[in-house]
Amino acid sequence: MLHELRQFISEKQLFSSNEKILLTVSGGIDSIVLFDLFVKAGFSFGVAHCNFSLRGSESDGDEQFVSDLAIKQGISIHVKRFDTSAFASNNALSIQMAARELRYTWFKELARQYGYAAIATAHQLNDIIETTLINLSRGTGIAGLHGIPEKNGEIIRPLLFAGRDKIRSYAEENNLKWREDSSNMEEKYARNLIRHKIVPVLKNLNPNLEEVFKQNTERFKGTEQLFKHHIQQYRQQLLQSTPDGYSITIADVDATPAPFTILTELLLPFGFNFSTIQTIYKNRFQAPGANYYAPAFMLQKDRVNWLLIPIEQLTDFEFPVYPESTHTVPTGTIHFQTISIESFKGFEHAQNIAYIDADKIDWPLTIRNWQDGDKFYPFGMQGMKKVSDFLIDLKVPVHQKKKIPILINKGEILWIVGFRTDKTYKITDSTKKILIATFTPLIQELDNVI
Repeated sequence: MLHELRQFISEKQLFSSNEKILLTVSGGIDSIVLFDLFVKAGFSFGVAHCNFSLRGSESDGDEQFVSDLAIKQGISIHVKRFDTSAFASNNALSIQMAARELRYTWFKELARQYGYAAIATAHQLNDIIETTLINLSRGTGIAGLHGIPEKNGEIIRPLLFAGRDKIRSYAEENNLKWREDSSNMEEKYARNLIRHKIVPVLKNLNPNLEEVFKQNTERFKGTEQLFKHHIQQYRQQLLQSTPDGYSITIADVDATPAPFTILTELLLPFGFNFSTIQTIYKNRFQAPGANYYAPAFMLQKDRVNWLLIPIEQLTDFEFPVYPESTHTVPTGTIHFQTISIESFKGFEHAQNIAYIDADKIDWPLTIRNWQDGDKFYPFGMQGMKKVSDFLIDLKVPVHQKKKIPILINKGEILWIVGFRTDKTYKITDSTKKILIATFTPLIQELDNVI
C-alpha cells in the first residue's frame, strides 16, 4: 500500500518529496492509516486535529489519542478546540457545515503560518461513492458525478486510491489502533445512511463497486473538461460586460442547443442556486422588472435582457408580500404559508422558520432591507431593542447588514429573517390562524459536504 500511495501522489502531482505537508488527523481509521503511511514514506509533515466539542469525553479522548500518537513519532502537532454549536447557531449553519467551515479555515491559517505546502485529508475511495450517490439523490450536474477531486487548491487527498476494505486490512496487518466515532453509526445523516444501507446492496449487485466507481470517476472528469470547454465559448459569446455589471440577451440563450443548461452554467458562477435559475428561466417571457438574488449579485429582467448587477452597488430593496407566495431576497428564498390552528402540528425550533399570529397582520406585508432606526421587541428578550444593536450582539459583519431582509406589517417588524421574530406577533391561546414563513439560505448546508 505504501508503493500505491507513492505512485498515486506522483501520478496526480499532489506534492513533491521536499515539501512539508499538513496532515489532518481525526483519529479514525482512515486518518490513522494515512498517518502511518506518511511516517513510513519519510514525508515531512505536521499534524492538525480539531476538537469540535460535540461528543463530550469522546471528543477529548480523540484529541488525547492523536496528540500522543504524534508526540510518540516526533511529529509537530496542532490542536484546536471549537465551540461548534455556538458557531452554528450564530451563523445559521448546520452542525456539519459549521464544523467544515471551522476546520478548513483553521487548516488554511496553519498552512500559511507554518509554511505547509498543502493540506492532506484522509478521504478515500468509498467517500467518492457516498458523495456521488448523495449528489445524485439530491440533484447534480456533471461535476457531482466524479465525487471528490484528488486536489482542490491547497487541499490534497492522497488516500483516494484505496477503498475501505483495503484500508482496514492494512490497519489490522500493521496492528494499528484508531478511534471509533459513535456518530458515524447515526443514520440521521445522509452519508451514514448511504454507507450502511445503500452501498452494501450495490456491492451485492457488483462486488467490484469501488473499481467501477473509480473508472466512472475518470470518465466523468473527462466529460466535464469537454463540457467546460464548450461552456467557456458560450460564456464569451453570451455574457456582455456593461457599466453596471453584465448583460445576457434572452433570445441569444434561447437560440442555443440547450438553453436552460447554458443559462445554468452562465449564472452558477455568479452564485445563483439551481432553484432560482429554474425560476429565472421559466419566467423569461413574463413582464420586465422581476429581481432575483445571489449572495453578491442581483439579476433583473428587462424587456429583452437579463441584467446582472453587483449587490454592493445596490442600496435598498422593498417589495410587497402576498399570502401563499415565495420570494427571493439577497440572502435566500422565503416561502409563506397560512394554516389554521387546528392543522398546526407544533413548533420546529429553527432560526429559519417564523411562526406568526396571522390574525394580527394585514396583507400585503412588506419585505425590505434593514434601515437605520429600526426597532423591535425580540422574542425571548425583555423590552425594545434596536435592530442594529441586535445584529451587533450576534456579530453580524457590517457589510452584511444591508442584505438581511426584514418582514414588515404596517410599519412594524414581524421578523428579522433568519434571526428573530417580534414577540408582539407570537402565537397565543387566542390565535386562530398561523403564518409560517420558511427561509431557505442561498447556500444550502448539507450534512455530507466534504
